[in-house]
Amino acid sequence: MGFIKQHTQLVLMLAALFALRWSVVEPYVVPTGSMEPTLKTGDRLYALKCAYDLRIPMTNKILFRTGSVKRGDVILFQAPRTPEITYVKRAVGLPGDKLAFRDGALYINGQEVQKSIFPNRDVMYDIDMKELKTLYLEQLGDKKHYVILINENSQSASRFMDEIQIPEGYLFAVGDNRDQSYDSRAWGFVPLENLKGKAMFIWYSSWDPLVKESMTATSLTVFERIYYYIYEFFVFFPHYFNDEAWIRKERVGTFIQ
Repeated sequence: MGFIKQHTQLVLMLAALFALRWSVVEPYVVPTGSMEPTLKTGDRLYALKCAYDLRIPMTNKILFRTGSVKRGDVILFQAPRTPEITYVKRAVGLPGDKLAFRDGALYINGQEVQKSIFPNRDVMYDIDMKELKTLYLEQLGDKKHYVILINENSQSASRFMDEIQIPEGYLFAVGDNRDQSYDSRAWGFVPLENLKGKAMFIWYSSWDPLVKESMTATSLTVFERIYYYIYEFFVFFPHYFNDEAWIRKERVGTFIQ
């Protein structure tokens, strides 16, 4: 108690930081290429946790709703089948919507969501097998965003889905890398209570195939994060100077659309 009295300001500051971390922002490292090219493996982003609701710090108890998911939002949520894992996907279907996929085209309430080939492929420079993939710009509501389809994948099961209706209290979320995303087409709807926030911006982006286990970990304690940051510092930069790893400077500070 004597320490707390002598360091009241420090204790209050630490309490405020923990409250901020648990109620306002969520750091996240993108673990896979399922959202390419919008999000790339190794992107570090911040999600606004209070975008849709405000919860009691260090709990999942909702105090009150602050907003609703808009079609096209990039959301973070607890995976329905493995809630200890956080997924990041794009919300394409809202409660009450009717959705279908026909030969890779998304249909919402009977209307095809328009997309067109995007000629500038600069954003594809570090994507595996990019020569076998087509980059599109999709118009989803009032949002325009990238979508990738594999050229020779027209018969893939992920390209087709009979029309379904999204029940109240749920969302339908898919990856922008449509042929290489494990999403609602495979495991079903996202309960609204599983939401963890809305992806806002990328504050740093790097990739090192030799330390990908730490760079793509999605469920880490504070001490594990500190350990991996130190580990990456001493391992990543030697690889970087040997051209075995890279920093995506062009992505730093990018707002997520």
